[in-house]
Amino acid sequence: MNMLDNFINRFELILPIATDTAQPVNTDSAKKSAAVLLPIICKPEPTLLFTKRTDNLRLHASQISFPGGAREPDDHNLIETALRESYEEINILPNQVQILGKMQPIKSHSGYLVTPIVGLLSTKVSYYKNPAEVAAIFEVPLKLALTLTHHHSIMINNAGHKKRLFFYRYNQYLIWGLTATILNKLALQLV
Repeated sequence: MNMLDNFINRFELILPIATDTAQPVNTDSAKKSAAVLLPIICKPEPTLLFTKRTDNLRLHASQISFPGGAREPDDHNLIETALRESYEEINILPNQVQILGKMQPIKSHSGYLVTPIVGLLSTKVSYYKNPAEVAAIFEVPLKLALTLTHHHSIMINNAGHKKRLFFYRYNQYLIWGLTATILNKLALQLV
């Protein structure tokens, strides 16, 4: 069994069963919900796609992230949010993504409940950055990204509360914060 088949089988076996379509968008929690796409490119050695945000953004400038963002009132569900945002940021059409499922939501330091959506992309899918939002697009081999010995953390004091901050270095990129937390949780989910 190759790396991608192994990932898909293990991910699907333990995928949390949850639905977000029953929750009305006009509730307080829905106003603070967001989704990101974890795009896995189906190469012989699969890769995970990341973006580096531009320096001029109001929030999370210059940070490494997965494509995604806040849920909008017209989004029927969080998968739609992740796909819409991915199209806006890196021009991946929604019908080019094979959704595998979603992970448990994670609360961000800015108060959003962020749901990671895992999806597959064919190697034939072309993408390019929206220069207003994305400074760079890069890929990390999936096997490396999910190797727990590459994940590091430190304890920080955040407004009187101790919190674990995850980080992961790949080449010149430092992946940290929510993106590194999502990556760590995905790796732990597959152990």
